[in-house]
Amino acid sequence: MTMPPDPDLQLQRAPETSAAMIPAVRRPIDGRGTALAIIAFVAVIYLLQWASQVFIPIVLAISLSYALTPFVAWLKKHLRLPQPLGAGLALCLLVATVAYMGAALQPQTATLLDSLPQATKKLESLLHRTSLDRTSAFRKLTIAADEFGKATNPGAARLSQQNSPGTNAIIGSSPDKLREYLWNGAGAVLTGFGRAVVVLALSYFLLISGHSFKRRLVRISGSTLSEKKLTVQILDEIDTQIQRYILIQLGTSALVGLLTGLAFALIGVDSAFFWGVAAAVLHLVPYIGTALVVLMSSVFAYLQFSEVHSVLLVAGATLAIAGLVGFGMVPWLTERVGRINAVATFVALIAWEWLWGVPGLLLGIPIMMAIMAVCERIERLQPFAELLGSDR
Repeated sequence: MTMPPDPDLQLQRAPETSAAMIPAVRRPIDGRGTALAIIAFVAVIYLLQWASQVFIPIVLAISLSYALTPFVAWLKKHLRLPQPLGAGLALCLLVATVAYMGAALQPQTATLLDSLPQATKKLESLLHRTSLDRTSAFRKLTIAADEFGKATNPGAARLSQQNSPGTNAIIGSSPDKLREYLWNGAGAVLTGFGRAVVVLALSYFLLISGHSFKRRLVRISGSTLSEKKLTVQILDEIDTQIQRYILIQLGTSALVGLLTGLAFALIGVDSAFFWGVAAAVLHLVPYIGTALVVLMSSVFAYLQFSEVHSVLLVAGATLAIAGLVGFGMVPWLTERVGRINAVATFVALIAWEWLWGVPGLLLGIPIMMAIMAVCERIERLQPFAELLGSDR
């Protein structure tokens, strides 16, 4: 026997049924706004690349001021030094430290540079012996490449047969060419020195007027108290994240340099102190710096030991240290501090390297942290923060 439906239960379910039957209303896509946003994004990318010579010193100076701000604040709090005097002292100590390290490394650097011709001859001899060995893989690849080139370009093959190696004249460097090299080198040195002076001067002015500049930003950020409060929160978040990131980079670079120097000293590599400092400095350049250290240390290890297993030991030690610190600790700490996931970090490094080259690798992550701090606190930009953010 079927029970009759309860009228009260039908009344309770009626709103749910009617609500489920109502079709969802889709918001229309603002095509004009999307197109304008894409055009603005492309324009910003073009501006960053076109005016890189202007933006790179500015961002370098801002990063340097962030790195020195805690030290200047400590001088003001404990030694009662005024802000301008503390900023000048911090920059002078930085320049003096760099100059002292350069002077301390000068003998070892000169020794390594003097051994470069010998290393080049030794590598050429190794490649020549390998190419003469008909059973080697290198020789087989060379023969295969030559045959492929002759098959695809017969004209070039006939021309190479007509021109024997003995008929090629050896043309030395002319005085005009040498003079051009000297002028180009001197111009590059003067340009680098001028940019370093600009970065230091701008860093000094940011250190002595950082708080007043932030107050001006807060005053022009909006007319309401909530807008000004939001600007203060964004600026404080940027300060905290960038200072922590710089501290992580300096600490891990020092650790890489210390471990590399100790490992090379235990292996018996000459100029272990030089290689430790080089590893620490180049570790600041993600990925490329580690590759340069591995390549250069392997070449000089072969020059010193003339044994393949010693070269593999040096390269393996460098890669192990870089993998432990550079590919293990640094991404984990960066993700914890900046709250940016590893994929977004890697993509950002590729993009900033394309825009600015090596300086982009140095400055890409701090810039992304600043962008993340802005996106997290502006409602319309929170989807980008969700895309860049970490799950931790």
